[in-house]
Amino acid sequence: MRKILFYSLLFNLLVVNFSSANGNTWLQQRWQFQQTKKLLSSMDSNSFKQAMKSMKDYPIAHYLRYFYFRKHLDTENPAAIKAFIKQHQNSPVSNTLRRLWLGKLAKKADWETFISVYTPQKGTVLRCYNLQAHINTRGTLTEKLITEAKSLWTVGKSQPDVCDPAFAYLYKNGLVTTKMRWQRIRLSMKKGKLGMARYLSKSFSQADRQIVTLWGKLYKNPAKGLRSFEQANSTISREMLLQSLRRLARKDAGSAYDYWQDYKNRYTFSRQEKGEMFRYIAIRATWQNHPQAANWLAKVDKDFINDRVKQTRLQNALAQQNWQAVIRLVKSLPAATQKELKIQYWYARALEKTRQTSKAKKIFKALSKERDFYGFLAADRLGKPYQFQDRPLKISKAQKQKLLKKYAGLIRARELYLTGVKNFGRIEWSKTIAGFNTEELKTAATIAHDWEWHDRAIITIAKAREFDDIKLRFALAFYDSVLSNAKAKNLDYAYVYAIMRQESAFQEDIGSSVGALGLMQIMPNTAKWILKRNKQPPLKNRYKLLVPDFNIKLGTSYLKYLLDRFNGNYILATAGYNAGPGRSIKWAKQYGCMPEDIWVELIPFNETRKYVQRVFSYMPIFEKNMGIKVKRMRMEKIQVEGCF
Repeated sequence: MRKILFYSLLFNLLVVNFSSANGNTWLQQRWQFQQTKKLLSSMDSNSFKQAMKSMKDYPIAHYLRYFYFRKHLDTENPAAIKAFIKQHQNSPVSNTLRRLWLGKLAKKADWETFISVYTPQKGTVLRCYNLQAHINTRGTLTEKLITEAKSLWTVGKSQPDVCDPAFAYLYKNGLVTTKMRWQRIRLSMKKGKLGMARYLSKSFSQADRQIVTLWGKLYKNPAKGLRSFEQANSTISREMLLQSLRRLARKDAGSAYDYWQDYKNRYTFSRQEKGEMFRYIAIRATWQNHPQAANWLAKVDKDFINDRVKQTRLQNALAQQNWQAVIRLVKSLPAATQKELKIQYWYARALEKTRQTSKAKKIFKALSKERDFYGFLAADRLGKPYQFQDRPLKISKAQKQKLLKKYAGLIRARELYLTGVKNFGRIEWSKTIAGFNTEELKTAATIAHDWEWHDRAIITIAKAREFDDIKLRFALAFYDSVLSNAKAKNLDYAYVYAIMRQESAFQEDIGSSVGALGLMQIMPNTAKWILKRNKQPPLKNRYKLLVPDFNIKLGTSYLKYLLDRFNGNYILATAGYNAGPGRSIKWAKQYGCMPEDIWVELIPFNETRKYVQRVFSYMPIFEKNMGIKVKRMRMEKIQVEGCF
């Protein structure tokens, strides 16, 4: 009680001070917003209402009401929550608060209120709660809700327990058909959920149960299962064969090819299925260094040649340093594809190697004008300086003010960003710029850059398809931290910036699908390893990785480790940062002794290959922006045993 009284008195004092201040500036209101947010858990209702009165003109004051309601969903008047959701239905907080409240109502089994608040949701749990609410209060489901229940049931995985009442309703009323069961079995088999598939087949005839059992055996051991596959020609049997052949091709493309020559004639596969399967086998064969890989790739139907096939054909020719094959490949490509920078570069390299020097130099000269990995490689071959094509946007102060005046969402986004509510700030920003024309997007990007909100500036200018303002796109964000940490580890400043730009585009609170966090996308386990290696205190909370200085400190430590491990080779260190040092070691052995530009092109993972290329091309750009000497890309030859 004393603690609550203390905070109440403290907050009243803050309100009085702000009310008596002249002008009640943005800075003051930001501070008051942050302090109010901190004190919400200990404030009583009267203190909160008083705070809101003093901030009624602040554009994001309603976010405080959202935070207040969020903390008091169990005790606040439902009518007040409903009124807030309706009043701010166009704000991101409306749907967020609704979802949180629906979860609370479901836990309390307040189904009538739940139904009155519910709107269509994407999340499985709330959708199932809605079905449960109708079953518990109405005793039945409408046709629309039955369709909803069926869609939730027909997935290739187990659903949350809250869906059980809806699924029980379907079973009880005979609404789960054999066709639905087969559909779910197919989806389950695609995800490798063999137990789910067997369970779903329990009500089938013995013959159909045997088919599902056989499918499971094929999944576990495709090589063995394909040797004796004798099922009748049907949709299911063809689906089983295609999945099994793909699974076999991942490890043994040669055997998959042999089986495919047999089965493609015995079963009525469509032209699409035939084209895609042969393409898949040919690509996998290349990765496995199968002697027939190049021949199979050459036979891929022209209607099924995609970027992966083109890249694999190119890699095949480069791995053999067969420059005539490179020339033939380039000439076989459509005219538009031949103009791509990558294709032009390798065509010029092939011409150079086949003593067509003047033609090669002409192409290299044209390429060297481009601000691109291949453009920089071409410049290196000619010994020319890099061309950065820097064209700063010319946006006047008046244009910025006009846009800010026209779109209040930009102001709300800014205030949310500056007060630390960045997730909602990004939502406000994205929602506001969704309908912008090109000029408005360019203006908005420069505004974000002025605010040092670099990730929004980068994303917005990309949306405008404007790529030549390199100071905006490659800003010197977190400058002091980058320089101090890079200097402490004897790392190139531009290298740290290039890695950070590629990893996060300077969004400090970003997280990846695999759990990497922060500016330099550090995995928690990697962070723990770095800290232990450096004899630093252990990581107690993974969210500390979202703190910029701490993240950069760990990221630069890991970069230093990788460079030391690979004897200063930037190619191997950069590939290792993205794909893991183990893969860099494997690729070094596999492609060792290759010229460095070929080595990079041979990286099997598209993501890692592009990652390395971007980091290398970003480094000179950051050097230019920092006003230091622009060095050549760090394309050192990879030395392995046996090279000379």
